[in-house]
Amino acid sequence: MENRVQSLEELEARKAAREAAKNLKLKRRKRIKRIIVCVLIAAVVVSIFGTIITLAYRDINGLGGDNKMYVIDVPAGAGASTVANLLANRGIIKYAPLFKLYAGNRYMFQQGRHSVSSSMTYKQLLETFASYAVHGVGDQVEVVIPEGSELNQIAAILEEKGLCSSADFMNEVNYGVFSHDFVNAIPRADNRLEGYLFPATYQIYPGTTPHDIVTMMLDAFNSNIMPVYNASNTKDTVDYVVTMASVIQREAASDDEMPLVASVFNNRLYEKKKLESCATVQYILHERKTVLSEDDIAIDSPYNTYKYAGLPVGPISSPGVAAVKAALYPKSTPYMYFVAASDGSRNYFSETYAEHERKVEQIQSGQPVDETADAQTEG
Repeated sequence: MENRVQSLEELEARKAAREAAKNLKLKRRKRIKRIIVCVLIAAVVVSIFGTIITLAYRDINGLGGDNKMYVIDVPAGAGASTVANLLANRGIIKYAPLFKLYAGNRYMFQQGRHSVSSSMTYKQLLETFASYAVHGVGDQVEVVIPEGSELNQIAAILEEKGLCSSADFMNEVNYGVFSHDFVNAIPRADNRLEGYLFPATYQIYPGTTPHDIVTMMLDAFNSNIMPVYNASNTKDTVDYVVTMASVIQREAASDDEMPLVASVFNNRLYEKKKLESCATVQYILHERKTVLSEDDIAIDSPYNTYKYAGLPVGPISSPGVAAVKAALYPKSTPYMYFVAASDGSRNYFSETYAEHERKVEQIQSGQPVDETADAQTEG
């Protein structure tokens, strides 16, 4: 009996020993796994930290720049934050917050035009901006680009102002390299920037390169048009919206009319009717003829909306914010047609072709246009 009890005790002891050994191995494995995980995390952190340090070092020291010169216009009262954003938007530096941190409160920024390179160090950039501007602050040229302007018209305005030749400007428009996402998304090689040079009043220093002038206008597009586009959550591409807006800009007689013009175009597209926009043919002709001939509307061009259905292949002018908003938020109407008043002060809208023809005849004969039928239709 005693031997049996001893055997049972031995068995229990052995079992306990085995369990203890097993638990010890499990603890060792878990400890090893924790150590490995900690080592891997530490390695990743060190790697990330090292990458950040490397990228920061390269940016601070201007490494990787292409030695290209840029003209930066520093506004009055600008601080490190403003200048950092100007540099980052032009691709001269990569990390605006790092530049701002580096500058601190140690530097002053002189108002005016400064020439800088993407290969300059932060210190060199700051010293350049702390120096008196090359061209001072009083010799800027005011350039007004009206809404609805075409590329060739913008080029002519700049040449007239003595800032650059029309040929040099168009060469930059056609072949210049720009980093804006919306530019890289344009699906055309020809006339690629038509519609994307924002119409506004610019203050430009003499000697500014065509590349910098184009960039200035693209930056203005990015600041004024892209927020409106992004806020709409539309599924249409930027190019589609700008193309539609450019036609609206050229056809509407006022900002108030733009949503109505947009409604006509949307209705016609929905009904699979050609837009038949005179403005698209005028774009082909490079002439804003009041009356188009049969030969004009028969021109074989992807911009001719009398010949081809849908929107033209690309924008036909630089639209303003109101035209873009109209393209994104057209008014809901039954209108399918519109015709301009003889003095161009407004358009008359119609639901049916018969109403449209009646108004055309009244305008051509100098009679007052009767809008009664349209008022009844709207009611």
